[in-house]
Amino acid sequence: MQGGDLDFFARGAMVKPFEDAAFALKPGQLSEVVESDFGYHVILLTAVRGGEKKAFESVKAEIENEVKQQLAQRRYAEAAEIFSNTVYEQADSLKPAAEKLKLTVRTASGVARTPAQGTTGALASPKFLEALFAAETLRNKRNTEAVDLGGSQLVAGRIVEYAPSRKLPLAEVKDRVRERVVVEQSAALARKEALARLAAWKGGAEPEGLEPAMTVSRGRQQELPPALIDAVMKASPAPLPSWTGVDFGDEGYAVVRVDKLLPRDAAAGDDKRLQQQYGQIWGAAEDEAYYAALKERYKVKITGVAKSADAEQSGASR
Repeated sequence: MQGGDLDFFARGAMVKPFEDAAFALKPGQLSEVVESDFGYHVILLTAVRGGEKKAFESVKAEIENEVKQQLAQRRYAEAAEIFSNTVYEQADSLKPAAEKLKLTVRTASGVARTPAQGTTGALASPKFLEALFAAETLRNKRNTEAVDLGGSQLVAGRIVEYAPSRKLPLAEVKDRVRERVVVEQSAALARKEALARLAAWKGGAEPEGLEPAMTVSRGRQQELPPALIDAVMKASPAPLPSWTGVDFGDEGYAVVRVDKLLPRDAAAGDDKRLQQQYGQIWGAAEDEAYYAALKERYKVKITGVAKSADAEQSGASR
């Protein structure tokens, strides 16, 4: 969005009151005041595109893909309903849901309330862990509700064994403490040296020890950390070369020099695909904002307890 200009968007990308008002307008027409959960809006329709007739053969592949997506969404919705109902109605085990939908029940040990570093999947989801460590789930050792992880994925879990947190004697943790201190001090020294080099290079000193230059983009990340790509994309485009730093905590500190800006990478996709992605992202952002507004309006507060547990989990995905 630039200065209130939303560019072209399709149905389903905006909240319904906004969408209904926008699609009722003609080009150049101004709407009345429109109220939605996000406030009040006045809409000016500047242009319309689409709706032109096309030969069937030219859109056959697109139609087939859309039908496949609709069928997949329908099958997922049916499976999600079965999964949600079963883990709730037969809350003393995850096996009934797994057997109905041919899923695999997985067991994890040492699960903590906060996602462990490097964890992926359901155990990296704060939303799922909140449900798993909820007081009722811990007390009764029953299934959590089906938790939506996004990306057409549902997950449920239950506590098998729970151990409350306790203070460990020094003899048990001294090696870990020593290792942690070494890591923190090493990271601090690396950060101090990197910041000194960054300041010197910004001041015009001749850079030394830089890795060979490479071309990167959102679609071509070269297996680089996402935080590094974000820093490159946010770096000031003028003047060039532009310098920036990225703090990776215990992993170290990176200094980056941007030498050149290139046109959009073709690997990012064509205009139509990017427009569809934009609509999906915008719709997801609208949904998140709507949920946040509901939580604020009704003073919703989510609480949870516990530190560690052995848990088994089962997930349904499309």
